[in-house]
Amino acid sequence: MESYPHSKTPLPEKENSPIAQFEIGDYKNFVYLILDWAGKKAAIVDPQNDLTLPLSTLTRNGFELTHIFLTHTHFDHIAGVPQLVKTHPHALIVVHRDELHRMDHFVMGHAEIKSVQDGDLIQVGQLQIKAHHTPGHSSGECSYFLSTTPPYLFTGDTLFIRDCGRTDLPTGSNKEMFQSLQKLRKLDPNSIILPGHHYQEEYHSTLAVELKISPPLQCKTVEELASLP
Repeated sequence: MESYPHSKTPLPEKENSPIAQFEIGDYKNFVYLILDWAGKKAAIVDPQNDLTLPLSTLTRNGFELTHIFLTHTHFDHIAGVPQLVKTHPHALIVVHRDELHRMDHFVMGHAEIKSVQDGDLIQVGQLQIKAHHTPGHSSGECSYFLSTTPPYLFTGDTLFIRDCGRTDLPTGSNKEMFQSLQKLRKLDPNSIILPGHHYQEEYHSTLAVELKISPPLQCKTVEELASLP
């Protein structure tokens, strides 16, 4: 994409970069690390089952995992949570309360959980992340905005590159998806879009580019959105 020329390669582990990106599992899930290099604090976003590469990245660079951010709790986005609760029991799980019903009993009984609402701010070391409640794919879906330069937006299964999440699963809603997309449209256009899955050739995009070419973001009504293939 013209606004971010490296979008056809993943965001690598790189000193002073606040993001590292990993593609894990048969469902092409993206797992992300949020990295505060100054304080060596880190968060993981939507942990899949095999966390060998993300966790080895943290160990190699001397980071402490302090937070686990969940955009939502469909199984492919939380498969690695029980492992992390065992190995990193002090890491705070950040998730919307409407997603807690899918968390297993072990996690609910052993993890520290922060139930976020729209607009909540969370600190990871010196980095600040803002939660945006963006239902539509799932009732408690959240997108997380990292206010760096450039800013980063973790969109889970709300906004993909040139597409949006399906709305035909339990607690999904075309109306809520449309409203969530309108909310995302208003964020900083320089934001790097970091989706939950690798469904296009690109690994990431920018909001400015997606506003121009993404069919869901072109829709003016709920009916238009619902009619997309």
